[in-house]
Amino acid sequence: MSIKTAGLALALAFGLVFAASAKDDPLAFCYDEPKDLSKHERLELWGTFYHTKVAQNSKDGFALLDEHGKPIGPKLSHEDWCKAALEGAAAIAMPDGSKIIVNVRDAGGPSQVNCDSFFPHLSARARSGMRHTRFFKITSPKVKYGYGIDDMPLSAFRSVAVDRRQSPIRYRSLLFIPELRGRDLVLKDGTAFTHDGYVFAADTGSGVKGHHIDFYTGFVDKNPFPDLAGGASHTFKAYIITDENIRQQLLELHTD
Repeated sequence: MSIKTAGLALALAFGLVFAASAKDDPLAFCYDEPKDLSKHERLELWGTFYHTKVAQNSKDGFALLDEHGKPIGPKLSHEDWCKAALEGAAAIAMPDGSKIIVNVRDAGGPSQVNCDSFFPHLSARARSGMRHTRFFKITSPKVKYGYGIDDMPLSAFRSVAVDRRQSPIRYRSLLFIPELRGRDLVLKDGTAFTHDGYVFAADTGSGVKGHHIDFYTGFVDKNPFPDLAGGASHTFKAYIITDENIRQQLLELHTD
């Protein structure tokens, strides 16, 4: 099955609807390139990517529990539960044809699911913490994928995660990546677009340190640009942009 055909099937299954206006449409990659990049702080970064897990409800799977240890409805297979915990969110198709979007909520409850076999590369501390993952169900109609930091709705190919210490990039910052501008990309539903190069720091991650940023790709689970999200051996230039007009519009996009 082609990417586009598979994407169209997912679009029907999950009922994805995109608004048309620039201020709230993540596909409105319409901003002009900064006129003088020398006026903006330049950084040398490297990247990875993360996404929202697309999954099916599993009646024999592991329950998703809230911060009080109570089931929130869906159940996921062992692997899907662990991938949802790692990625931070999941869009789950239910037997009645509906979809439920869930988000990770860190909580110090009892250990529930051991994910060590799926992620042996993670630190022992990270693997141990994953066993205690708790979730909540997203009810806002604006949130298509999940939340980043401070309940900021994530936007495919527009949001990035930065270091929790907010160094060297503060969250809610606007970045321009010259090598990203002009890239032809495709969403999971088959929608094609050309990126304008701007990304917005709407999330943080415990595994994101220093000059590392994590590109958010919506439901796309394959690396869309290995040269930019290919790990520490692939670096690229980025600029912290001070254009308050664009930053405010992208902040509105990331506001529920």
